[in-house]
This record gives sequence, C-alpha cells and structure tokens, in this order.
Amino acid sequence: MKIRDIDSILINSPGRKWTIVRVHTDEGLLGLGEATYSQKEPVVVSALEHMKRELVGEDASRIEYLWHKIYRISSISGIWRMVGPVWMSALSGIDQALWDLKGKAANLPLVELLGGRFRERVRVYTHFGGATPEAAARHARFWADRGYRALKTGARSNTGRPFEFYLDDGAPDETAACFAAAREAVGPDVDLLVDCHGRFTVGGAVRLARALEPYGLFCFEDPVPPEDLSAYPKVRSQTSIPIMGSERLNTKTQYRQLLELDGIDIAQPDLIYAGGITEVKKIAAIADTYHVPISFHNTKGPVGILAAAHLLASIPNEAPMEFVTGIEWRDEILVEPLKIEDGCLVVPDGPGLGVELNMEGVEKHRWRVGDPY
Repeated sequence: MKIRDIDSILINSPGRKWTIVRVHTDEGLLGLGEATYSQKEPVVVSALEHMKRELVGEDASRIEYLWHKIYRISSISGIWRMVGPVWMSALSGIDQALWDLKGKAANLPLVELLGGRFRERVRVYTHFGGATPEAAARHARFWADRGYRALKTGARSNTGRPFEFYLDDGAPDETAACFAAAREAVGPDVDLLVDCHGRFTVGGAVRLARALEPYGLFCFEDPVPPEDLSAYPKVRSQTSIPIMGSERLNTKTQYRQLLELDGIDIAQPDLIYAGGITEVKKIAAIADTYHVPISFHNTKGPVGILAAAHLLASIPNEAPMEFVTGIEWRDEILVEPLKIEDGCLVVPDGPGLGVELNMEGVEKHRWRVGDPY
C-alpha cells in the first residue's frame, strides 16, 4: 500500500483552525490525522507540503521508519533532529493518518493494534469559568450535573495584562475563592484542576499552590515555563498538590529529562505537539517506569481527540484527558458523532480511528489560508 498523496483540510473552529491531514493510497484507502497548532496552521500546512515530497511513493505500513525519515533522515546529512511544535505537529498529523490506514487495512480499531483495550472508555475533564466565585460555582455545577467528574479552570491574574510573568502569581486569594466556591458546589467527588499556563515564577507558583491546598485539587498544571525543566521539582517539593506538565514538550527525551528531575506527578503530552501516536506511546511507556500517569492535553478537533482516546485506552497509566465542550457544531463534520457517557469518551469500534468526515459539514465550516481569522 503506497502513499499516493497527502493533503490537508482546515476547519474554522474558534481560536484555532483544526488541521485535518489526509493520506491517500494507491489502494484507495484514506487515512485521517490531525496537525492543529494554534494560530500557526498555515505554517503547519507548509511543513506538510515539505513532508509530502519525502513520503509519496513510500510504503504506508512502515510507520516507525517513516516517522524517523521525517524526524531526522530527511534533514541535511541526517545530523539535525527536526524538533519544534510546528514540525512535530505536521509529523503527528501524518503519523496518526498512517495508523488510521493500518487499522483500516486490518479492519480493526486502532486500539487493538496498540496492544488491545485496557479500558472501553477514557475519562475526560472539561472546563468551567466565571468572573466571580459565584459564577464559577454555577458553571462547575452545570457540568457536574451533566456527568463530568473532573473540571478545570485557569488561575486568575493579578495584573490583567498578558506576558507579565514576573509580576503575576495567579492572584492567590481570588483563585482560592473561585475554587472554594466550586468545591462547595460540586462536592468532594468531582476532581478539580487548575491551569497556570506555564506563566509563573517558582515563588509565585508556590504561593498560589499553598492557597489552593485546602480544596483538594487533582493537579496543578504547568506552574512554570517549560523552558527550564528544573523549575518543576522546585515547585513540586513545596506543595502537596500533584504537579502536571507539560503540553509544550515535543519529544520523549524532554519527558524523560523532566521525569528524571522528579518534576511531575502527571505527564501531560499533547499528542499533536509531541509527534503523534508513535512518539507518545513511547512517552507513556517511559512515564510508566516512574509510576506517572498520562493525561493528554487535548484542545483540538475530533480527529485528534479520537487518536488520543485510542492510545489512552490502550495504556495502563491513564488519567483523565482534556475535552473541550461548547462547540455545538463539531459533530456536523463527522459521519458519526463523538459519544460522551458518564464523563467518559467512548472509543469507537470502527476500523482505524473509527472516524469519517461528513464532507457537507466540512465544506460548511471550512477555512482556507488567506481567509479572515
């Protein structure tokens, strides 16, 4: 089964354009993947075009070989490792599509090719918000009443301005008031998570964590910028809240280094940013040797959601993965809608990823390079 063509479709979703990758084969099978990198989608499309030149004519079943061909062999003399979120997102989209093709060729769901089902469904968490503690409590209760057993919101800002990392410590009093109200609203059986978006200093993160400790948080996500992995254990050693990170890392080597530093209690790769199923399955295995579970950062489109779900369903070290709600038309681009039951995403039984595009819905929501953002 040879690769005949690779193309992409962009969907006009809020805040980012879902970048769906299609790998076409000479046998007529079509593989789907996702390569969305927020607000850098045209650059990712250019990377996909470059990779296409390397891959057309190759045997689509040689997934590991093709992953390495794009990652390192295709660079000058093979001495460069093509690491970075744009390149790895494009590689991930192709990698997912190749796995989808392998499942379709075998007439098996992808999870069966990844070792079989460790679980039938994967736990998910969604997001709550609100400008006041009262509003946050109402929103958290809204999602808890709809079956979600884990909910996340961001730390408040004490500057009101972006990128002032050194002046911001997450407004500990305001953030704590939000979580106090949410905890009272949902009770003790719903997990609560806080997202710091990697924007605090160690001292600021510790102050915020200590303010939040009374509310039994499930995790403290990305408290510090991931450029300095050594900052994570400095925060972790000073709080009882489990530390989760980081969606911004791109390779198994970076995760191994963070784990060796005892920096995290929960690993949070983004399947797209970290090179797809081939690379992230290895990240999960490395994390398992440290008894660290995996919670996927997952804020993209339905193809990427299902790719992550298949992998999470196949590994032992699972934690709830992210799931964006509120995009009412998302299922319009799918032949079969995503299925959420009791706060879990049901892993499809169809071959490959178990997802097919409804092209009428795709055209309705399609975005093209050059269209207004």
